[in-house]
Amino acid sequence: MAMKRTKDILFFVVLLLGVGVFAVLGRTSATDADYSHVAEPEIIAATFSSAWCSSCKILEPRLKALIPDFSDQPVKFVKLDFTLGQRGAVADKAAREGLGQIYPQYKGATGFTLLVDADTGEIVDSLTIRHSEKAMRAAIAQAIATASR
Repeated sequence: MAMKRTKDILFFVVLLLGVGVFAVLGRTSATDADYSHVAEPEIIAATFSSAWCSSCKILEPRLKALIPDFSDQPVKFVKLDFTLGQRGAVADKAAREGLGQIYPQYKGATGFTLLVDADTGEIVDSLTIRHSEKAMRAAIAQAIATASR
């Protein structure tokens, strides 16, 4: 009886580990789209995310749906993924993407997208699950217009 219980517990632990690895490795990023054809982005849309974040599960599909609308616009979509914690790779990516000034203030927080002026590093706006796709689209367009001035 004890042996069967041990096997059941071991099976459950292995199953959970497998699901966890799949969740981390199998995630597709809504915000890591390739917009390298945009010469110089004027806005960086930085999504602070993780696999365990319930708000991210709502926010990211909305972003994914509207990203193609901005493929020819001067906006770069970046995802900072904290699924595995606040490791150096996330900080390095933030620095490479021009987010070095804001990263220390927001590191580890998830469930939102910051619209950052690429030239000044200033936060122009933020997107959360309270925004519909239409409102997100309008906020991004407004941020681009503001940064272009």
